[in-house]
Amino acid sequence: MIFRFADPWYLLLLLIPMAMLYIRDRRGGAAFPGFAFMLQSVRPSRGPWLFRLLLVGGLGALAIASARPQYGRSIVERDLAGRDIMLVIDLSGSMQINDLTGTDGKRMDRMDAVNHAAHQFILNRPNDRIGLVFFGDQALTSCPLTYDHDTVSQFLDRTEHQQRSLWGQGKPGLLGSNTNLGLGMGMALRCLRDAKSLGRAMVIITDGADSRELPTWVDPLLAARHADAIGVRVYAIGVGNPDGTMTQEDRFGQQHVVQVPAEELPDMPRLESIVALADGKAFTANDGAGLAQVFSSIGQLEPTPRIVRTRDDFTDRYVWPLAIGLSLIAVALGLEPRLRGVA
Repeated sequence: MIFRFADPWYLLLLLIPMAMLYIRDRRGGAAFPGFAFMLQSVRPSRGPWLFRLLLVGGLGALAIASARPQYGRSIVERDLAGRDIMLVIDLSGSMQINDLTGTDGKRMDRMDAVNHAAHQFILNRPNDRIGLVFFGDQALTSCPLTYDHDTVSQFLDRTEHQQRSLWGQGKPGLLGSNTNLGLGMGMALRCLRDAKSLGRAMVIITDGADSRELPTWVDPLLAARHADAIGVRVYAIGVGNPDGTMTQEDRFGQQHVVQVPAEELPDMPRLESIVALADGKAFTANDGAGLAQVFSSIGQLEPTPRIVRTRDDFTDRYVWPLAIGLSLIAVALGLEPRLRGVA
């Protein structure tokens, strides 16, 4: 809540009563012998000064009232009318390869880097609806499109925790160890059918080649054509360092650092052919910082439409200074003869 004047230029009228304080009355008529002696002996009257104060106060209050003092606030209204974005994240076994480095220079696996960058991407798009799809051999809609980004982040963390727990037990993971990219895209398209959205897109994050040998395999090119037909733009991020190394455990339990095999790297030509069918773009991410930069680039390619309206909710408060000003002037005029000593 703030105080303001609707017409502040009227405050310049305050110069008039301020000037009146310095203008002294001049008495006319001729002086007579002993006049100076009388002024010294007779106690001066405070009536004229009080009259001046009443008149100055009244005019000052009227000047303030004419500037229309107001009290209230400016209300900013934002419409939650952003884009619909599905994050389609690979959960294949190769996501545990630790060939990436974070911003602190420490080695990190692909899942850790992807989740960290995804959290920041979600945080930077508060006005968008965001959802999650994970895929391996199968695909799962973990979180439908929602403005509740805290819930999206919780599902992201929960899935990572469950996946790492299964990996720690020597199991393939929640959805298998392969890469059924087309199935994941098809699952995401089911959530992106709202034609009223101001923009629809899916962001695929994968680190390996498509597993065509799976019985449930879906051609991602077919999914990309369908995405383009319904107005959904497709972006793809290939995660993996072609010049990196990974920690590998031999059958005796000893750790070795080896070069990342070519079959454990993303198939970028394949990803580029997929996104080309859906007006999108493919990116590579060789480390944690690069992955964060890729998400930032996608954020710039898909700017969030922001509908912002501002309205003022102010109430005039000129009645009191107006009433005070008129009252003071009325008192001054009513008592003027007595205050000046002429009545």
